[in-house]
Amino acid sequence: MLRDGWKDGAGPMQPIQILQPDSDGYLATALERLLDRLLPIALECGDVHSRPRSRQRFKAVVRKVIQARQRVACLRGVVNTLLAPRIRDMDAQLEEIATSKKLRQENVKRFLENYRQPQLSREVPVGQVTEDMTTKPLLETQCRFWQVADKAAGKVPECRGEPRQSDSKQSWIARGARERRPQRWGLAERLRRPEPAVSQWDVMSSGLKHFSAAQKVQKVELGLTKSTSLPSLHSKHGGFGKVDETCETCDEAPMATTFTDSWKAKQKSGGSMSRYMTACERGNILPKPLDFIASGSASLNAANWGLADSDLIPVVTMFRSASFVQEVDLSANTLLTDKSLVPLLQKMMRNAACQGMARLKLRQCWRLGAPAVEAVIGLLSSCWGLTGLKLLDFSGVLIPVRLQLDFCEAIGEHPNLTSVKLADTGLGSNPAARSCLEALFRCNTLTALDLSWNAFKDEVFVAIGSFVAASHVHLQSLAMSNCSSANLSLSSEQVQPANLMLERLGQAQRLSYLDVSMNRLDLSGALVLEDALGRHPTLTELDVSRNSFSKLGAHSLLRLFASSRLERLHCAESFDMGTSGRFFQLCNPEGEYSLNLSLPHHRSILRMLLKLCKRLRLTVKQAFIDMQPLLTLPDQEEDGVFRVPSSGRVSFTFSSTRAAGPDVYEEPARLDAALQDRLELCRVQLRVDKAVLMIPIFESLQDKLPLIDALAKNFILSYAHVEMLCSLGKSMLAPTVILRLLHTTAASKLCRYMCLLLAGSKAQYIQIQKRARLSLTFTPSNPSMHYLLILSEACDFHLAESIRILDRWESNCATRCGLVDNSQSGNQSQVRNELYEGRKPCFRSLGDWELPLQGRLEFDFAGGPRPRPGTEPAPAGSFNKLFEVVLHSGCKPKQQLQALRAVSPYIYVSSSQLRALLGSVCVPQDTKDKKDAAETAKEVRLQLFHIFYYRLTDIWNVKVCKARFSSEEYTSLTTRLGPVKFLPFVQPEQALLELDFAIHDHKLAVSIFVMLCQKEGALFQEPRFIREDGTEDKLVTGVPRAWARYSDCPKAGFFRAKYKRSVKTRTEFLATYGRWRAPALAKEDICWWSQLSDVSLDVIRFLEVICEKYPDLKEAFRDIDGEGGNGGISILEFEEYCERVVDSRFSKNRRDRFRAIFRFLDATMEGNISMEEWGLLDTVKCELDRQTHDLHAFLLHRFKGGLEQAWDAWATSRITQEQWKRQLDEAGYFGASAELFSIMDQPNAGSISYDQFRRFFSGRSTRDGCAKS
Repeated sequence: MLRDGWKDGAGPMQPIQILQPDSDGYLATALERLLDRLLPIALECGDVHSRPRSRQRFKAVVRKVIQARQRVACLRGVVNTLLAPRIRDMDAQLEEIATSKKLRQENVKRFLENYRQPQLSREVPVGQVTEDMTTKPLLETQCRFWQVADKAAGKVPECRGEPRQSDSKQSWIARGARERRPQRWGLAERLRRPEPAVSQWDVMSSGLKHFSAAQKVQKVELGLTKSTSLPSLHSKHGGFGKVDETCETCDEAPMATTFTDSWKAKQKSGGSMSRYMTACERGNILPKPLDFIASGSASLNAANWGLADSDLIPVVTMFRSASFVQEVDLSANTLLTDKSLVPLLQKMMRNAACQGMARLKLRQCWRLGAPAVEAVIGLLSSCWGLTGLKLLDFSGVLIPVRLQLDFCEAIGEHPNLTSVKLADTGLGSNPAARSCLEALFRCNTLTALDLSWNAFKDEVFVAIGSFVAASHVHLQSLAMSNCSSANLSLSSEQVQPANLMLERLGQAQRLSYLDVSMNRLDLSGALVLEDALGRHPTLTELDVSRNSFSKLGAHSLLRLFASSRLERLHCAESFDMGTSGRFFQLCNPEGEYSLNLSLPHHRSILRMLLKLCKRLRLTVKQAFIDMQPLLTLPDQEEDGVFRVPSSGRVSFTFSSTRAAGPDVYEEPARLDAALQDRLELCRVQLRVDKAVLMIPIFESLQDKLPLIDALAKNFILSYAHVEMLCSLGKSMLAPTVILRLLHTTAASKLCRYMCLLLAGSKAQYIQIQKRARLSLTFTPSNPSMHYLLILSEACDFHLAESIRILDRWESNCATRCGLVDNSQSGNQSQVRNELYEGRKPCFRSLGDWELPLQGRLEFDFAGGPRPRPGTEPAPAGSFNKLFEVVLHSGCKPKQQLQALRAVSPYIYVSSSQLRALLGSVCVPQDTKDKKDAAETAKEVRLQLFHIFYYRLTDIWNVKVCKARFSSEEYTSLTTRLGPVKFLPFVQPEQALLELDFAIHDHKLAVSIFVMLCQKEGALFQEPRFIREDGTEDKLVTGVPRAWARYSDCPKAGFFRAKYKRSVKTRTEFLATYGRWRAPALAKEDICWWSQLSDVSLDVIRFLEVICEKYPDLKEAFRDIDGEGGNGGISILEFEEYCERVVDSRFSKNRRDRFRAIFRFLDATMEGNISMEEWGLLDTVKCELDRQTHDLHAFLLHRFKGGLEQAWDAWATSRITQEQWKRQLDEAGYFGASAELFSIMDQPNAGSISYDQFRRFFSGRSTRDGCAKS
């Protein structure tokens, strides 16, 4: 990658973040190859003594690589370490489930062995009932239970003849689906039909299909030889009895056995099991294989069993003799009513076995009414009830309004309750809901509370926050899902009740779990959550799922997750909906604020700004500027919270850069480090443990872009984090992750380079580079350039934020130093010509504007450090190598611009070097659309000048470089840099002024010129003032002297003039208004120059006539002045000399044209040309010779064979001026082509031949006017 970096023993150069080798070991793009060659040359131009030795630099690079790899290995190890317990826990859970299943099977097997008697007869078939059984529910069965029972007992009947259809299409899954619906059994006659030998449960399932309630059956009494019960449990063969071994074909269906003894045949009298079986026998009820029944468990766990009242009534009889009941769980048994549950609850009263019950769960028993609620209230409030109860789950049971207060008071007075679940119980419909909740929160032992799905009113919802934050409440878990009754039509000035509750939850110091999902929280709620819970000491799990936070809410929630003790964050479907309001950017909060302190999220914003001040070590007075009205805000926290007012309005400007930040002009080397330190203070450093805990959040989101954007705009990451996110996402997501998170690793260029290596293919790599090029090549030490930013791209958004910070630093520095405001809008900002979506945005400055997250932002930045006095430009040898590399690179103009922009912070150039560098930008010969390519090359030259303008070491000679631009290009540069910054302070002669008084720096430029004019005694040439109403004032009496004061200049209108005066020192204005620190200059230190665009063609032709006759222009001056002259040329002497000039180029209107030349040379307009004024022709001659040299060098480079090949490529015999300009423009030539053509066209015929073309260059091959430059 850095193969050219080892030259001259300089050691390996610093790694550049945008170099990426392909599979063959070569750099991927032509731009990278160019930059790889330019970088060592640019570093050679720097201070050699400040660079470390090669061995030290090599060790530093190796050390960075090792550290980066160690961090990656550490993160991978932590991921594996943290995920290993989850895997072990999963294995343990599976083993526990298997053990529990095996234990259940053993209990069922033991149950069957105890209650099955030997077969005595087989008279009544399966499914036969008697006439006196009129209750239809008794006929229902659950074949699935009997299947499990026989399988557990290992007693599946075998049948001779055809094999069982265990593998038939009628599987147990299909039969189970049928068994879940109430069905009837068929009659015995139906079952006696000859059928293949099948399993007994197949017979039962087929019988269910053909039941007819109208048929009559024989009466069979219980306890006799015939049974009316469902399949007998007394058979060793699963209820079928012993199969007749002589029945080889099984023509007759097996018959059910009868009960010969009662259910309690093998149990002691009075046992709980005996009572349950007796009740089932008497009520013709199918027994349920619950653990409470089958194995004598202390927990009645019947959740999701689909029990009816008839199934629960026999269980009630077991509570009389039960020794201990630990739990009763009847959740999701929706058929249960007060008929069965009230007796059960009554049995618990004054029952010693139930007084120690820990858990009572009646969730989703929808049919319970007031009697059941009253029974529960009695159990909770009585000392003979459930005094040891720890958990009460009453979710889904509608509590009558008249009983809600009593119910809550009973809970509040209970001595041992720790967990209460009252979700969807109708508490919100009670007008006295606040009193109910107040009574509920009196329970001092309560640690977990679920109030979900109760639509509370605003005042009740707010009161919950106060109750939870009370000192006597020790809640550790609070569930408030779908409780807010907030209106979606609330305006921004109305209070969201959920936000008021969330603001108070920060004071609940013992809370470890919080569920506020589905509460219609918006972006303001996310800000309140971040502020309230950011420093919570115990909160480890937060559920905010299905709230309308919008994509911007992910920023606050992710910052909250990374900076708090949270271990789990549930945010499913929270970023897919919602509208985005004002976006509070914690990483860049500068700007104007107007807060309504009665709103919770506005108070949160104020507290977050105070926290940021503490982090940046700023006082309130330093950060809060122009506060109206003046409030007393705390500098320190009280009990971990900043106490701010809860009412009133306040407006202020927050600035964290006014009192802090480096001196842009005195400490330019600190800008990179200062900007990075600023980002580290305002952004969140993502720790390794938080990165691992973020994996479930990343995987749970379907749309992962909000999470990636939140990371990009609020966090500082390392290569390990980017690699982890690339591995978690799909392969197509990796380029998006790299592109959006690349700038977050800006602390290390090596990390950015390693992140680029994560691209899956060369195409992806080139795509990432193309979109992130501006961010990759941006350097704070030289930010001056034209910017076009797509704010939806995270790297461009980060770049806009960086520019805002640099702009504020420079503005504050200028204010502290008392420098003149030369900004465009009068706000000390260096940002100019802002356009958002092609229109002028409505803000005072970019620094005070809240950056939108989308859109196209375009502006010019004309600021940054200036070279120190005495700074040397790049050595001639190094610059020549750099120039040759760019010239022969074969890259497109845009690629040349990007490469030169990347190396610009390492080099300083002189005006002559910059002029040559601009000429190296040309259109490649293989370009198809040369017209568009020529326009692109022109734009690239303007941007290059903009970039290197503040890298010039001889700003007083900048006219040497400006002279190569055309009038249109010069105007464009004035617009980009500003008329004051681009003002030719040292050489203002012939400067054309076109200024608008409505623009601050234009108005200042007029004032500067008027002051300069008054000090030097000069005059404006052809001044014009166009008023705001369109009328014109030719200023016959001259420019008003009052315009030298900025305040007295007109507020609107246009001013146009030319400045002409003899030479005087203007370094004072250069330092005052241009902010350049130039040394004391003598006349000989300045390379006086002129622009051909400011000179008429007649002046150039007159100069050619003079140069052909006189080798020295001073000799021509003495000849015109005559022998014994007075040292000046009058108008008569000049006209007399011009009459002797015989040249076809002055054949028409000779007198008027020569007088125009005289007026051009008479700078003081005194009617006399001095020797100093005559020297203006010398500056024109220098530029003309330099233009000729540049064109000759360009033609030799472009057309390898020389001038003859160039002519052959253009024309056959003659070429017109239009063809000449078009051919040079398409070839990418940068210079004054029209002026050079007029010199070659001596007969003024409008076209030139090859002989004229060749003589022009042969006669000027030795002339070079750039000796001084």
